[in-house]
Amino acid sequence: MNHISADKIEAFGKELELLKEETLAKVGEEDACYIRRLIAFQRTLDISGRIVMVLGFVHPALWILGILMLAVAKILDNMEIGHNVMHGQYDWM
Repeated sequence: MNHISADKIEAFGKELELLKEETLAKVGEEDACYIRRLIAFQRTLDISGRIVMVLGFVHPALWILGILMLAVAKILDNMEIGHNVMHGQYDWM
C-alpha cells in the first residue's frame, strides 16, 4: 500500500489554500449582479407563467406556453440558483 508522507500532504494542503484564495480574489460585484439578475428573471418567469396559464382558458396555446414558462422557472430555481446556493457558492455575499 502506498503511503503519502506528511510533507506531501502539507504541501498539497497549502496548494489548495492558495487556490481557494486566488478564486475568492476573483469573486466580486459581477458575480453578485449575475445571481441577483437570475433570481429576478426566475421570479418574473414564475409569476408570468402562472398568469399566462390562466389566460389559457382563452386560448389553449397560452396554457402550454404557461406550463413551459413554469418549467423553465423551476429548472432555474433548482439547478442554477438552489444548487449553487446550497453548495455555498454565494456565501461571500
